[in-house]
Amino acid sequence: MWRGESMQDGYYLSTYFHIGPLDYLTGTCIRHDPNMALFRKEGGDIRLIRYWELERFTGHKQHRQSFYSREHATGVVNELLGPLGLSLEDMTEVWGTPGLATCSDYHSLDDFPDLSYHSISHLFSAVMADSRLFYEGNVLGLAVDGIPDDVVDREAGSKPFFAGCLVRRGKLELFPVQSPGPLWDWSSTYYNLREGTLMALAYASECAVNPVPLELPPAYDRNFNIWEHDYLRPLIEAADKLCERDARENPACTGFDPRFTERENKISAVMKQVQEASIALMERNVEAILDTYGVKPEETYLALAGGYALNCPTNSHLMRKYGFKGMIAPPCVNDSGLSLGMGLYAFYRKMSPARIRFRLGHAYHGAAGGPLEEVLRSGTFAGCIGSVTPLEENRAAEDLCHAPVVWFDGPAEMGPRALGARSLLGDPRSPAAKDALNAVKQREWWRPVAPVILAGEVGEWFEEGCPSPYMLHTFRVKAEKRELIPAVLHLDGTARVQTVEDAPSTRNLYRLLRAFKEATGVPVLCNTSLNDKGEPIIQDIGEALHFALVKGIEVAYINGVRVQLVNHGSYRARAGAASFPRRIEFSRVSPEEREAAMLRHNPHRIPLEILKFYMERIERGGIERYDLTDPKQARRLIREVQLHRSRPGEREARDPEA
Repeated sequence: MWRGESMQDGYYLSTYFHIGPLDYLTGTCIRHDPNMALFRKEGGDIRLIRYWELERFTGHKQHRQSFYSREHATGVVNELLGPLGLSLEDMTEVWGTPGLATCSDYHSLDDFPDLSYHSISHLFSAVMADSRLFYEGNVLGLAVDGIPDDVVDREAGSKPFFAGCLVRRGKLELFPVQSPGPLWDWSSTYYNLREGTLMALAYASECAVNPVPLELPPAYDRNFNIWEHDYLRPLIEAADKLCERDARENPACTGFDPRFTERENKISAVMKQVQEASIALMERNVEAILDTYGVKPEETYLALAGGYALNCPTNSHLMRKYGFKGMIAPPCVNDSGLSLGMGLYAFYRKMSPARIRFRLGHAYHGAAGGPLEEVLRSGTFAGCIGSVTPLEENRAAEDLCHAPVVWFDGPAEMGPRALGARSLLGDPRSPAAKDALNAVKQREWWRPVAPVILAGEVGEWFEEGCPSPYMLHTFRVKAEKRELIPAVLHLDGTARVQTVEDAPSTRNLYRLLRAFKEATGVPVLCNTSLNDKGEPIIQDIGEALHFALVKGIEVAYINGVRVQLVNHGSYRARAGAASFPRRIEFSRVSPEEREAAMLRHNPHRIPLEILKFYMERIERGGIERYDLTDPKQARRLIREVQLHRSRPGEREARDPEA
């Protein structure tokens, strides 16, 4: 009897959350970007029914807070399941989060005890995104991330952090690989900027310095501090010593780009080299696997997951250099996709040796929100709605020629990038559109916006253009087309591209692009995410209308309906510029309850900064466990943490970034 025979049909829930009272109380981040996937099993067919990213419902970017208790987590999960008429009681099994999980046979700890479960979950979000390719083709997979969490896999900190695999007609071989993720994580920490901002700045300024020699570390080094002392720190220090005069006169530097501040020039110079080093490491991963296993790239798909898979220039470089048959990746390649990978691994494990049948198909598995009519009847936007008419693509094209519009269309996309379900769209033919979009989102003037293009036109506008439905590729704009779409160009003439097919999930956007092409000759629009600075992408219709009114946007397209907005000033005076309330209020513990709970869990009042340091390190296995209710152990903990923090070169505790 194979294991799958005992696996019932029904609903299965995979969750990437964490439950911990002290972590909740201290704000310690154990898992960030928490998410939840609902599957339906019918025989060998697995369907993804709905996908939730918690940040979109709480309004906290990357949502780094743990749940206080099982009851707290259950309440939020049931609130998310409620619109589907479901609750946790309707689930056949629940996986992924200790305290919520209903079984313990879903993970990889017994099958692959020497590899991180976190990385294997990333891998399966990509390699099993189309099970037909998994069972009938060759797939080279890389999970390239920052740090694995160890909520399920308590030994994650003592294993190689990153995993790769080779799949040949369903036969899976797993092994450790290296990731450039720690380089970007350290850079993000040092400069206090998100990785995407660092990458954009690398390509925005022309400033560069001579390379600092990079000696690649031993293969499969599990050290998170990889390269930090030997490469990144000397590189940053060399750049920090430059002043504008030195930059002009120093032959090792191209000089500062006058459009940018001194700090921005230095960051750009550093990140150019970090990008080159990252690509070199990814090449070494790929070449080692190709050589070891003797596979031919032209007969093999490249599957990528983990936060570094958001690095579009690297993805496109690997595809061009090695000529892989195709690339597989989910739209949620970072930690926002872990419940997808956890669920797919669980089905693969529990149903083996039978094949599972699964295909992700598209990105639009998020919640759709309530009906527009209900939002308008609520009275929240009274006096601010001018007209409500059906979508006419030609009129929408005219609106875009005038100014950016809010575009809200159906279920939300999965992952960190807007793919036309929750987007701000603009006219790519003038840099003014990019300036307007960056002003709306309070972003730096130099931040690029991405192009979305009719899939059939990508080869006409971009060199070596190919399908890129999840905005995971960078292509060079053809020279003769560059002056036609300046708003989406990077300094080097490239752009991060999304392609759109005429499919049910993207039909409105496809028709809009076609109408814009008929009106202007350009089958491209500017596409950036529908969110303000420091906020997650908007989830519901009320949030979208609030955003448009606060930002002075005149037209919003909501699920195939054109909404003309008026009296923006009166709305701002009434509602203010604060964010529209999100659906879920996550902090459900009153100040009095919080104080009482902290006293129960920390009766000897260990200072918060020491307690948080301890909580972060205990999850990484870097410090002894203590009974915080024992006064002697509490005092010893304080001494131990003070000793840790006093050691030369000791890195301050920080949230894990993956």
